Amino acid sequence: MAVGRYSGLIGLLLMLAVPPVVLGTPADFHEGNHYQLVDPPQPVPPGGKVEVLEFFWYDCQTCFIIEPALRQWLDRNAGGIIFKRMPAITDERMIFLARAYYAAVALDVQDKVHGPLYVAINRHKRKLDSEQTLAIFFQEQGVRHQAFTNAFRSNFVAVKVRQARVLGQRYGIRGAPTVIVGGRYRLDSSMVRSAEEFIEVLDYLVKNQP
Repeated sequence: MAVGRYSGLIGLLLMLAVPPVVLGTPADFHEGNHYQLVDPPQPVPPGGKVEVLEFFWYDCQTCFIIEPALRQWLDRNAGGIIFKRMPAITDERMIFLARAYYAAVALDVQDKVHGPLYVAINRHKRKLDSEQTLAIFFQEQGVRHQAFTNAFRSNFVAVKVRQARVLGQRYGIRGAPTVIVGGRYRLDSSMVRSAEEFIEVLDYLVKNQP
């Protein structure tokens, strides 16, 4: 979640502490209430599949809460969508963990590292806020210290971080987690009441592409 944006997290945490409420049905999902339009719409890959972009931040409790439900949704819909992760960078301090993600991409260990990195920061409260502590974490995942250092400092990572920042601005990203569907719809966690409703709105947007 971006600095200063706590409404989505508070709502999700309150959801865990109270009896479940009746969530909205697809007919109840409306632009401006549950999702927003990207203005102007952004280009998407050809081929007929719906592009879904997830803007996330590892040091984001809401992202961590939503991640298991999102992963299950992806497993069910993998054949019909193009899914991409992208670090949300709306604040300078979000750059560091964006570099960690792209270092994992450079090393082709992003799928192996993604979940454990969330758990380390959000469940175990590890302070992975320096290159050295990140290198130790990556070593625990089977990555040599020097290999991580080379990737973390690489031009590839620097370029990817700049691209993520520019794309985030184009999509109007103001916090994390935020999902962009088909280059046209923006789903922000602050607009829903629970992880389940987040997935329901996402599913609705994917199935109702123009």
